[in-house]
Amino acid sequence: MGLEMNIDLAGGNQSLPVFENTSQSDYQTERGLTMHNQNLSRRGFLLATGTACCSGAFTSSVSKGDTKGDTKNKKQFKKIDCHLHINHKGRSIEDTIKHMDATGTEKAFILPLETGEGGVVLRTETVLHAFHKHKDRLIPFCQTDIRKPDVIERIRAYHLLGCRGIGEQKEHLPLNDRRVEAVIALCDEFNWPITIHFQDNKTGFNQGIEQHLETYLKKYQHVRIIGHAQSFWSHISADVPSPEKTLYPTGPVKPGGLLDHLLSEYPNLYADMSAGSGFTAISRDENFSAGFLQRHRKQLLFGSDCPCYDGRGANFKGMCYSTRLQQFLQRMVKDESALRDIFYNNAERALNGTT
Repeated sequence: MGLEMNIDLAGGNQSLPVFENTSQSDYQTERGLTMHNQNLSRRGFLLATGTACCSGAFTSSVSKGDTKGDTKNKKQFKKIDCHLHINHKGRSIEDTIKHMDATGTEKAFILPLETGEGGVVLRTETVLHAFHKHKDRLIPFCQTDIRKPDVIERIRAYHLLGCRGIGEQKEHLPLNDRRVEAVIALCDEFNWPITIHFQDNKTGFNQGIEQHLETYLKKYQHVRIIGHAQSFWSHISADVPSPEKTLYPTGPVKPGGLLDHLLSEYPNLYADMSAGSGFTAISRDENFSAGFLQRHRKQLLFGSDCPCYDGRGANFKGMCYSTRLQQFLQRMVKDESALRDIFYNNAERALNGTT
């Protein structure tokens, strides 16, 4: 998740909506999403709520310029959005449901961000509150500051409260930090997924994907690691520029990238195609992407990370990440069974640990 901005991409100046590294103050509030009892402590909420809760044909014929608009003339598929936050741009729970309705999204993983280090504050309690209002639509994940000494206790409480995974895991820590491994190990114990934001620049998050991700995939085989963000998707290519040069490489993909290797070797890795990072990577070289989508159709997840209200870009400069990705996938992937996997079935597998 992040801020919409213009960036200078390798190969020329291009305007790209980026929603993965935000700093805008208007993202800091959770409008309309506070708990009913404003004075209830977080620990009190956990204890009180815990008591209640515990009783193949592919084509590359996509037009690069056609990235917005509706999908009313396309065949509709059941969809689970693997990456959605409630309070983007002050969006309320009800606005989030409207976004899902407008984009034909049946369910969504709702990912909190408690530390605010990515520029957005969304507490797990808020996600659970939303879940109890819309149990048929929202799938609650949890996230808390993993640097605090009670992190494992807190996540165990969230597990009892009905959370289904961890994410978005996003602190300024290297990927091989023992505290990162501790939450991955807990997900392995719970048979949970964890969505990790990989960003390898100096001020990034979970740095060291190339050196450390495979170690976790080998060691912990029950957890499903869902890869997200810039440095994850930069590795679609074997040629990865320095993250200090660009986090959004464009142009032809060099075969033999880390993602191809890891997705081929480890069925417990999933790839979240949301936001500017996922779309830029999957659309930068359509000839390569045709084969990539075919090879990894069982591990690619449809997701948006979209802040707009209506599926047409309201409050986000006319851009809806969900609609844009849907159009791209339906033009690239002509095998309907593959689309059903990408839009829905893979999210079910990642959530439940089924094959």
